[in-house]
Amino acid sequence: MRIVAVSDIHGSMKMVKRLAKNMDEIRPDLVVISGDITNFGEKSDAKAILSEIPFKKAAVPGNCDPPEIVDVFEECDTVDLHGKRAEINGLIFAGLGASNPLPFSTLFTYSEENIGLILDSVAKGADVLVTHTPPYGILDKTMFGHRGGSEAIREIVDKHRPRLSLFGHIHESPGVEKVDGTVFVNPGPLKEGNYAIIEIGDEIRVQRHHLSEK
Repeated sequence: MRIVAVSDIHGSMKMVKRLAKNMDEIRPDLVVISGDITNFGEKSDAKAILSEIPFKKAAVPGNCDPPEIVDVFEECDTVDLHGKRAEINGLIFAGLGASNPLPFSTLFTYSEENIGLILDSVAKGADVLVTHTPPYGILDKTMFGHRGGSEAIREIVDKHRPRLSLFGHIHESPGVEKVDGTVFVNPGPLKEGNYAIIEIGDEIRVQRHHLSEK
């Protein structure tokens, strides 16, 4: 299965259109969006962005998205993974959007306790975990050197051990890590041209890419 992983679009229609131009060559089975589709936008903004991506999608909202953007997912050929699980091409996907508490105000956050409760109810047996927030200690270092990940998400991945964990949120820590058999991918913000192509077979192969400015 070939996945294009993106996160933190933050309303950048320019970068979405550039990515869409590459899709015919990439031919993904699924585009996974790990939140912050809009930048404090509305459902209409999310719908416009999702409609530009011409392949099947799965997504969760981010902390800069209003919770109600999930209402437009279905009409945009997008599987809603927010607090849910779904089988796609024989793999089980589970997810949760929003973020853990932040020191500043955004649109959509959960307490660590609620993150743990919701994710634990859907993550058992999942092959792919899709969250907006990273697990604590993995690709989550902020520009100030602090860890911005969720302790509850880390507990869930340690408990259920999905093959693949996709997230974003911390723009400064894009990359790929493998810990205890799970491959973790923060593709970096699409608003800056970042995305990843992931091949899931007997092994998981990840290539990070950057859209040119041309």
